[in-house]
Amino acid sequence: MRVSAEVWRDKLYAAREGARWMEGQKIRFRLKVLTDEQVQDIHEATLKILEKTGVRFDSENAKDRVIRAGAAAHPTRKNVVTFPRGMVEDSIKKIAPYGTYYARNPKNDICFDGEHQFAHSLGGNPSIVDLETGEHRMSTLKDVENTCRIMDALPSCNSISNLVVATDVPPELLVVKTAEAMMRNSSKCISSYALSVETVDILVKMWACVAGGIEELRKRPLLDVYGSPSSPLTYDAHAADVIVRGAEHGVPVDLVPCPISGGTAPITLAGGLAQQNAELLAGVMLVQTVTTKVPIQYSGRLSMMDLRSGKNVWGMPEMALASAATVQIAHKYRMIADVYGVTMDGNMIDVQAGIERAIAAIIPALAGADNLSGIGGGWENAASYEMLVIDNEIYSDVFRAIRGFEVDDDTLALDLIDKAGPMGNFLVFPHTMKYLRAGELRYSTLYDKRTAEKTRKEGVRPLEAAAKDVVKKILKEHVPEPLDKDVDKELSQVVKEAEKQLLRKA
Repeated sequence: MRVSAEVWRDKLYAAREGARWMEGQKIRFRLKVLTDEQVQDIHEATLKILEKTGVRFDSENAKDRVIRAGAAAHPTRKNVVTFPRGMVEDSIKKIAPYGTYYARNPKNDICFDGEHQFAHSLGGNPSIVDLETGEHRMSTLKDVENTCRIMDALPSCNSISNLVVATDVPPELLVVKTAEAMMRNSSKCISSYALSVETVDILVKMWACVAGGIEELRKRPLLDVYGSPSSPLTYDAHAADVIVRGAEHGVPVDLVPCPISGGTAPITLAGGLAQQNAELLAGVMLVQTVTTKVPIQYSGRLSMMDLRSGKNVWGMPEMALASAATVQIAHKYRMIADVYGVTMDGNMIDVQAGIERAIAAIIPALAGADNLSGIGGGWENAASYEMLVIDNEIYSDVFRAIRGFEVDDDTLALDLIDKAGPMGNFLVFPHTMKYLRAGELRYSTLYDKRTAEKTRKEGVRPLEAAAKDVVKKILKEHVPEPLDKDVDKELSQVVKEAEKQLLRKA
C-alpha cells in the first residue's frame, strides 16, 4: 500500500522536533515549466522505453537481479533487459519518499522532505584555477583539503562533494585519500564516490570509525554512493556493482544520469527527459532488488551539445528548463530532486558567467528543487576557489528569492505609513530595525553596492578580487570541527590498511 506524501512528511517533521538539523530554505511557491499532463506524457514515454527498448547492464550480477525481479532479457540485444509496465509501476510505489542524509555532526544532517531546499558543490574537476596565479593547473590532495575547508565555512553550501580530483595521489588510492581528506575537513554531509565494490567496503570501514561501529553506521549512514549510467540506457559493470554494494550496506544511493541532448540523447528536451527518466528508474529497480528502505536521489543531469563544436554546454536556458522539469518528474515519484544550479560555459569570471550562473540556478530553484548543485565550478573542467565564494553569494540570493515575504497586518504597516505621513521617513521606527534584523532585505557583504561618489574616490574592485580575500580569510581562520582523537587514530589505521590492500593489487 502506498503511503500518502502527507503522512511521510508528517513523519519527517516529527523527526525534526528536538533535533538539530541543517536549516534548509522553505519552499513557499513553485514554478511549473510542465503541466501535470506533460509530466504524465513523459512518464508514459518512459514506460514505453523501458518496456520496448530496454536498458543494458554489463554486470552479470545486476542483470540477473533485475531479471529475477521481473525484467526480461531482450531477444536480440546483448546484456539488455526490458521492464514490463507493471514492474515499473510497482517499483515506483515502493520508493521511500525523500529521506535524511547524515553528517558526523548531527546539527548538519539534511532532512529532505520535499518542502525545503539545499545546495551543494560540483564534483570531480581534474584541475583548478590557481588562487595566486589565476592559471589552470592539475588539482592536488591539498586542493581537496582546502576547498573542503572553505565549503565547510560557507553557509549556503549545505553539503559537500569532492570538488576536485587529487591528481597527485596514485589512482588506486584516490577514493580512500579523497574521503579521508574530506572527513577531516568538514563536519557537514559529505557525498562519497567509489569506483569498485572493494572501495565501497573500505569507505564503510572508514565511516564506521566515525559512527562508532558498523551497526551504528547503519542507523546513521554517514556516506552515500554515486552511480551514473552511461547514456544512452547503459549501466556499466562498475556503476551497477557499486550501486548494489552501497544498497547492501544500507546507505543512500545517488543516481546520476547524464544524457546530452543532440549527442547521447534526442535533441528535443522532452525526448531527453524521457530517456533520462528511463535510465533513472532502471537504477531504482536495481536498488530495489536489495532494499526499498534507502533514500534514492534523482540527480538528473540532462545537458546540451553545441552541434557547431561538439562541446557539452551547460550555461543554457534549456539546461535550466530541463533541470526545472526534472524537479517536477522526480517529485511525481516523491524522490529527492537533485539538479544542476549554478553553471557556465564562459572561460573567465565576467558578466557572461554571472548571467549564466544566475539563470541556471534561479529557474530550478523556483521549481522547488530539493538539492541544487554546482558550487565552485569554474571553466575548462576546472574548479575555482573564488567561484566557491561567489556561488555561495548567488545561492544566498536564490534562497532569499524563494523565501518570498509575508503579507499580514504587521508587514503591511498601515499605522506606520499613517504616522510617517506624506514626506515622512521610516528610519525612526523600531519596526524598520525589527525587519532588518529578521532578514527582510538581504545585504551582501561581497557585492559592491557603494555609492557612485565613493566608487569614484576609492576605485572599482573586481568581484573575483573580493572573493579571493574571503577565500584567504577562511583558509587562515576557519578550523573545521576536528575528529575525536581516538576516532582519528582509528581512521588512520583503516586508511593504512586500505593503502596496503589496494597497492598490493596494483
